[in-house]
Amino acid sequence: MKKFFLLAMAFAMTCSFNAFAQDPDIESIAAMRKVKADSMSLMLGKVYATQAAMNHTTAEARATLLKAFDETVNLDTQDEQFREGNTLASEFFKVAADMKGRNGIVMNRSAFAQAFMQRFSDTTSVTDMNTEVRAINTEAKGLIDALTALHKDSLAAITQASTIAQKSDSLSQNMGRFYGLQLQAMTKKKELTPEQIARIFDGFNHGINIDEDNKPLLDGRMIGNDFLSMSQNIKKQIKLDLNKELFMSAFNEVLNNPAVPTLDEFKVIDQNTQHFMRETQTFARENSPEALAQKGLGKKYIESIMEKDSGYVKTPSGLVYKMLEPGSGNKFEANDKIKVMYKGTHVDGSTFDESKEPISFAPSQVVPGFREALLMMRPGAKMIAVLPQELAYGARGAGQNIKPFETLVFEIETIGIDTEAAKPAAKPSPKSTDAKKAVDAKKAVDAKKAVDAKKTIDAKKAVDAKKTDATQVKAGKTTKAAKKVTKKVAKKSKRK
Repeated sequence: MKKFFLLAMAFAMTCSFNAFAQDPDIESIAAMRKVKADSMSLMLGKVYATQAAMNHTTAEARATLLKAFDETVNLDTQDEQFREGNTLASEFFKVAADMKGRNGIVMNRSAFAQAFMQRFSDTTSVTDMNTEVRAINTEAKGLIDALTALHKDSLAAITQASTIAQKSDSLSQNMGRFYGLQLQAMTKKKELTPEQIARIFDGFNHGINIDEDNKPLLDGRMIGNDFLSMSQNIKKQIKLDLNKELFMSAFNEVLNNPAVPTLDEFKVIDQNTQHFMRETQTFARENSPEALAQKGLGKKYIESIMEKDSGYVKTPSGLVYKMLEPGSGNKFEANDKIKVMYKGTHVDGSTFDESKEPISFAPSQVVPGFREALLMMRPGAKMIAVLPQELAYGARGAGQNIKPFETLVFEIETIGIDTEAAKPAAKPSPKSTDAKKAVDAKKAVDAKKAVDAKKTIDAKKAVDAKKTDATQVKAGKTTKAAKKVTKKVAKKSKRK
């Protein structure tokens, strides 16, 4: 079934780094997470159902689709391996529909299933997996390009039908080997038992051996498998649990309505759902159990140090600092290159970064909290700056050492402005400029002389060559004339 909205891609979008809650209430946020997950379930159910209702308008077709959908969605009550095999079979039909719609390629289900079973069962291969995958992908690209070219040529599509069928079968086998290889790697990684592997085969056979011409049945199963896969991805990536019952209720409600939605209606539902998904994704990431734990640690740390030491000050932005040495002179400005020594630690006191010697950078080159601290300092100042996560690296964290939403502590010492870095590039003196001009002029003269000399030599060679040609021509004519005279003399001698 053609999709206007690829739901699985929604979870690869970039997150906002701004926190929703400075002082998180764990219980209220947990409740809000559930509300958002339930709302997402209802909206997604409506999106899928609206698309299905546009493609299947009769009561009979919708009844078949609903039955297949309900059966597939409830497979999650069985074991994981059966569902894995069933989802794989559904994936074949989705790819096959896409290939037929875009390239006119008709995939062979039997060839795919046979190649999958054979490759999945083959545990004797010694070829490196990545090497084998690259070879399969290269072969697939070549087959798709060849088939696409054949289908674009209407005459070739008629006269080379057997070639097209053969290449389509090869592509189906190629796809089967690919999935067989991937699934075999998964079974090894998870160390599945023979019984669990057998359940994968059972699920695959259950999904692949259906009437592929029965579009409502096929679509119902594919939507059901989409929901199961989507639920797993959402739980893994943003720690939300979709509500199966709510999704199914929204889906059934739309499909049981005899009205046929319009494309404009679908677009409105789709856009609203995408917007809600993005907003919910950001909320869920920034208020995940891990994020709340990090925020809680930072909050407790700041409360603790401010309670114990009155020397700490909190700015309107949330930065907490204690000036150890005021320094002297003017405060630094945003564009200054400042020489700094620093040490960065987690709230537990462990070090994640430390300068071994002075390092120079501008305030604009560092995270907001560090920038704010530098702009309060003067040459020779020393400060302890505590950066809450929203003034540090926020939701993204930094590398292996700084977790998302982590509060950071910096000991900062400013030495002064880096005058070397601030110096403009030295301008050449007038003398050196004149010398350079003289050198450049001499080079230009020498180059011109060389060109002129080459032209003179080439011209002389051309003249000499022309003279030689003329001499050769003249000599040739003389030789011919001499031959004629010789022949005449010879004839006269014979007559005598």
